[in-house]
Amino acid sequence: MTTQVGGNLASCFAADAYTERALREGLAGHEVRMQRGNAGIALRNLAAEPASRLVFVDLDGVSDPGETARQLTRVCAFQSSLVAIGSTDSAQFSRELLRIGFADYLVKPLSAATVRECGAALMDLAPEYSHAGRVVAFAGNTGSGTSTLVASVARELVARGLTATVIDLDPISSKLSRLLGAEPGDGLETLLSPAEVDPPVTAETSSDRGWVERICVPAAPGISLVAYGSAGPQIKPPGAAPLEMMLTQLANRAHVVLVAGLRDPAIELGVMRRADSRVLVFEPTLLSISAAACRLAWLDEDYPALLVQSSTRMRRYGLSAAHVRYALAERNPDVIVPFEPALHGASTGKSARHPRRGYRKAIRQVAERVGPS
Repeated sequence: MTTQVGGNLASCFAADAYTERALREGLAGHEVRMQRGNAGIALRNLAAEPASRLVFVDLDGVSDPGETARQLTRVCAFQSSLVAIGSTDSAQFSRELLRIGFADYLVKPLSAATVRECGAALMDLAPEYSHAGRVVAFAGNTGSGTSTLVASVARELVARGLTATVIDLDPISSKLSRLLGAEPGDGLETLLSPAEVDPPVTAETSSDRGWVERICVPAAPGISLVAYGSAGPQIKPPGAAPLEMMLTQLANRAHVVLVAGLRDPAIELGVMRRADSRVLVFEPTLLSISAAACRLAWLDEDYPALLVQSSTRMRRYGLSAAHVRYALAERNPDVIVPFEPALHGASTGKSARHPRRGYRKAIRQVAERVGPS
């Protein structure tokens, strides 16, 4: 049973006086519920009381820190940001905590400055929300080749030694599932259901953080897929709060999260603005370029986007380079992806094995621009 989010900014559980002092000083000026005790005490309290938006838990002093951490993710509210504290200075242990749903891991001895920076990032007091990986948002009108581009970029990122999570939020086509040759997991529609209360509470729709294993399925070595299991027009647009939380959690599991398929313009704009990189895909046709131009206007210059021209198979119907530049207010495409016959009509996940050199070069350009620097 999870708890709902209460009013305290932070609940803190410190196993020793030095850690308690660092937490108090680092969170000075904010509402804090402080208690001396380790994760065992935290488990009992968090299961019985409303959780704060930010929870610091000391893992020292328990026999199995890993199992205790998993129990904490099950009792703590979905919208609470869990931060672990401990003496184990191990990258593997830290990655495991991030994988199961923790927002951060702070190694002792703890300083007030470290607590202050962590709290600011997780509570949106800093300019950007903190996550380990990159979120890349793709947008393009139907038929522009956006799904094919996303699948190809994911494969290129994996070839560079990275891991990628591909999210297809199109409730109708589920094209990325077919391109990657994977069956979607269960529960995405429930997880992203718009909340009926304000502020939104998603603990009711996600009983624990095991939702990641339910919705995120392996599609290929290094690539995971998140998509609707039963596609259809009856699926409601996702709620903004649970969608943002899902993206943040998945970006702590993979180097790059590629999200596409948003149908609701307001939700799409919010995701594009919150993403680390934005990719606008269009064909050299009047309809497709008009959609890209509208998205550019919504984003404005504060949210720069990579413009990718996906060349049409019917060249005689495409606009000239001069017309494209004019339609885009004197801006040229950043990358031009040539039409690749090997990808046309592919739906089994076996495509893109031997694309032509020009296509591979274009995909590498996109991956270089959106991947980790």
